[in-house]
Amino acid sequence: MNAVAMVLLKEGVPVTSIRASGLSLSRESETDFDGDLRFTRALDNRLADNAEDITLHWSGTSGWCLLVLHDDDHDHYRHARWLGAGLLPAPERVAAFMSTLQLFPGEAGSDERPFYRPFGEGVHELHQRLAVFLPPPGDWRSRRSFQQSFRDGRAHAYATRVSAALTSQNGTEVELRLRVGELEALRYMLEHLEGSDNLLLSTFTSHLADDLLTRRDAAAAPAHRAIEIALSIQQQLRERREREKDL
Repeated sequence: MNAVAMVLLKEGVPVTSIRASGLSLSRESETDFDGDLRFTRALDNRLADNAEDITLHWSGTSGWCLLVLHDDDHDHYRHARWLGAGLLPAPERVAAFMSTLQLFPGEAGSDERPFYRPFGEGVHELHQRLAVFLPPPGDWRSRRSFQQSFRDGRAHAYATRVSAALTSQNGTEVELRLRVGELEALRYMLEHLEGSDNLLLSTFTSHLADDLLTRRDAAAAPAHRAIEIALSIQQQLRERREREKDL
């Protein structure tokens, strides 16, 4: 799950959470191991209309699919669209499937479920195949839990996106009408993100919250401290890369 989630986040797909199960032996859906990636509501709405639940789902017997569930579904996989590229395709292949789903959600993949592994069999072999997606022994990430690794990776991906947005060459200013309460709510959400373990994301959000607050006063000079910080950090990174080239 983490390996696929990190590729998707790098490509700009808004993954919000991941889940992976142990051995469940659910005869009803003929899946013994499984996992899911969830996305923002906006992306869910683009992928399917009026669905009760939408996930990018991995089945331990059938591989990856877009799993769309409705209230009246008796068959767990009735509306699934299957990738059909084997039980454990490369994360980049799954990401390509997700890109196609966003463009043609009703046409991507197949509605025919494949079976690559007998239910409840070959568990040891499956664990060995999954192990290739784990961080190597000695890597600091190997000491993090499954969920911690996802949160770390997600925070890093969003810090990179925020930095790119703040330093965009498009300096066009736009007028946006907000209620005072909406601005306050945005400030509180940014303050919440200041608690992120990712130092860059925490730094950007704290300064962006301050910048937005100054704009409540029309007479005050507009502050762009978050942009200044982002530009400074990018310059430091460029200088560091140049020094490493000279070594």
